[in-house]
Amino acid sequence: MSVFRLSIFTVLIAFTGPVLAQITTTDDCGNTDIPKLSADISDLPLYYQHWHWVPNNYLSASSRCGIATGCQGRFVEPERNWEGANQSPLSAPLNVSADTIESVGTKATMTGDVQLRKGDLSLDAGYAQYNRSNSTVMLRDNVVLRQPGILLRGQFAQIDTNKGLGELQQAEILSFATGARGTAGRIARPDYDRFELEQASYTQCTPDNETWSLHADSIVLDYDSGRGVARGTSIRVYDIPVFYSPYLNFPVDDRRATGFLFPSIGVSDGSLDISTPYYLNLAPNYDAIITPRFIEQRGEALETELRYLNQYSEWLVNTSFLGNDQKEDIDRWLLGISEKGYINERWSTEVDFTKVSDDDYFSDLGLANLAVKRSTHLNQQAAINYNSDDWSGRIEVQRYQTIAAVEDPYQKLPQLSLNYQSPAKNFQLEPSMELEYTQFDHRDSIENGGTEVTGQRVYGTAGASLPMRWRWGFIEPAVKSRHVVYELENTNVAGANSNPDASSNQFSIDSGLYFERDLIISNQDWTQTLEPRLFYRYAEYEDQSDQPDFDSAALTFTYQQLFRDNRFTGHDRLDDANQIAIGMSSRFINNDAGREILTASIGQLHYFDDGKVQLPGDEVRKSSNSDLAGQIRLLPNDNSWISLDILYDARQGVLNQSNLGYHQRSDNGTLFNANYTFRREGSDLGGLEDDIMQGDMSLSLPLNDQWKIFAKTQYDFEDNRPIENLVGAEYQNCCWLTRVVYQRALEPDDDNESNVSGISSTGTQNTTAVLIEFQLKGLGGLGTAVTSVLKDSIFGYLSDE
Repeated sequence: MSVFRLSIFTVLIAFTGPVLAQITTTDDCGNTDIPKLSADISDLPLYYQHWHWVPNNYLSASSRCGIATGCQGRFVEPERNWEGANQSPLSAPLNVSADTIESVGTKATMTGDVQLRKGDLSLDAGYAQYNRSNSTVMLRDNVVLRQPGILLRGQFAQIDTNKGLGELQQAEILSFATGARGTAGRIARPDYDRFELEQASYTQCTPDNETWSLHADSIVLDYDSGRGVARGTSIRVYDIPVFYSPYLNFPVDDRRATGFLFPSIGVSDGSLDISTPYYLNLAPNYDAIITPRFIEQRGEALETELRYLNQYSEWLVNTSFLGNDQKEDIDRWLLGISEKGYINERWSTEVDFTKVSDDDYFSDLGLANLAVKRSTHLNQQAAINYNSDDWSGRIEVQRYQTIAAVEDPYQKLPQLSLNYQSPAKNFQLEPSMELEYTQFDHRDSIENGGTEVTGQRVYGTAGASLPMRWRWGFIEPAVKSRHVVYELENTNVAGANSNPDASSNQFSIDSGLYFERDLIISNQDWTQTLEPRLFYRYAEYEDQSDQPDFDSAALTFTYQQLFRDNRFTGHDRLDDANQIAIGMSSRFINNDAGREILTASIGQLHYFDDGKVQLPGDEVRKSSNSDLAGQIRLLPNDNSWISLDILYDARQGVLNQSNLGYHQRSDNGTLFNANYTFRREGSDLGGLEDDIMQGDMSLSLPLNDQWKIFAKTQYDFEDNRPIENLVGAEYQNCCWLTRVVYQRALEPDDDNESNVSGISSTGTQNTTAVLIEFQLKGLGGLGTAVTSVLKDSIFGYLSDE
């Protein structure tokens, strides 16, 4: 008898396992606790009780599904209250009960309330018969198989216990964790890797709101090939067919498969935009997506994405072509190439190349991607990198495609760099070296009839430092010798030096102290630190007015900039210096929480000489000190922070710059960001012609378990106009989700530039876009642009897909 009873368990689990795996691939309720009831569920509709569906008002607060899924209840698995229910079936005893148990010849029969329990597995049936002669078992009359997280019902089962083959009729399957449910008139396993389902249905919806369901006359799952075939398939919404296909071929495991992906849909400036991607599984190491795209008022486009992987690198190639744009009467195209390679642990490669047919490509065809629309340059770069413990090197070529009315940057064709930095060791001399060679070219070069000087530049430094660090402070003196030399191909000034050069030696000494004290705040242990810092730097002056400016710019002045050994990026200017930076930081650390709550810093540069080395067009610095630079970081808890950066001109008594930011993420899913930026014109912050005063706020707010709203606004207080507005909403329940977003943004027109700080007050236009995303949970969705836009627009946003 025990052999017969054990076979039922072994075979049913082996028989149904792959089928059950197909319906357990979506989100669960997000709770890990055992659901607790707060009311008697005996008065629930029988259909609810049949599927073990319990509305939220019958559940304790901690057991309810919530914002993560939009569900108004959950499937509650019946309690396993039999002996050994918390044990593994492999080690648990077998318990059997039935009204009658009879064994005659080769047949063993159980009738009347048959119950088998082995660990956390259970089987109930009205009748069970085992035939020893052919090792088959037949079950009928309300067959119910339960294992943790899974419920399987059927009216009749015939199974070969030796092969694990057979069939189950009038079957019902439920995954408690995911809420996925399915039915089948017949489930058969004629071969080890093949399952056949007849008159099958599937849904992620709950019994109280069965919005959609998938139906098929027949489904064949072939686990040997990894493919499934469904015939006579329809999707029904409220039992109304909305989609039908006589034949569907789909994957049944993680193996990639050729087929259609879900389309994207959107409306931008009143023009409908639809894309229908088709995936091609070409080989294990490369594949492609081909996407026909229809753009109302413009025509049909074709986009492709090719991925290729080998043992050394991974490649991504994107193309797009719109022949004879009906609105512009030109061909529009895009080519993008991206590569990351790892030849070995020291050598790596990278490629980042994008080129488009015209300057307006992204503004016209880049639906909803405002960050790309506001780009001014497209990077076209390739590099080989070398890294070891002491040495690093890089060979790079770089150029840009300028797609706005801004100054064209220089091209590096090529740039070679080599750096040496010895490992940092306390009280030991640390030598360092840097060499760089660059060939600069320009589309508007003098050689090509333009105005821009081109040529070669060699830059080199050699130096050493001596770090001396203690628990109470540090001192680090350093010396460095810097050299730059040019070989210019042409100049537009008669008698100009075609081989300018400059040298500058530099000495610096960085030092700091650490003080701390214990505090008691609100009955909690705190530590406060006081960290004064002095940084003196002297660098020789040499006249560099005859040198070009290929790639240099003044660094943005902040508190961290006080302690840098150069005030320029690039190597066209060797800055002079005779200055001391004085800074003070204080940190408040909550010892009970084990983290830093507040950091405040303030500092200033004091100049002993005028700053003579400047970029073209900048005046010699005459002031004796810099602005006061302040910085505050407040992290009251893990879910929020406040940051403030300021530059204050104590001589004039004016604020030159401030950046204030606030971020909060609440436990209920609320996300809020606020930022304000002010930069004064004429300050030493980049030569602004006008003040910049801009603010932005973004919000993701759950109204209840099912509704959520999104909003963002970016406003220019200087010109009294909005730059970008976004509003959107999301609705979801257990079985479907939709998001809708409306955008209106101020963008430069065809002849005006866009910039990092903001958009010029003239030559602008408003563009709008409406984006829609729809998802049938557990089946798929329509559109992905909304999620991408929300991630770009709302800092910290993560979709709940």
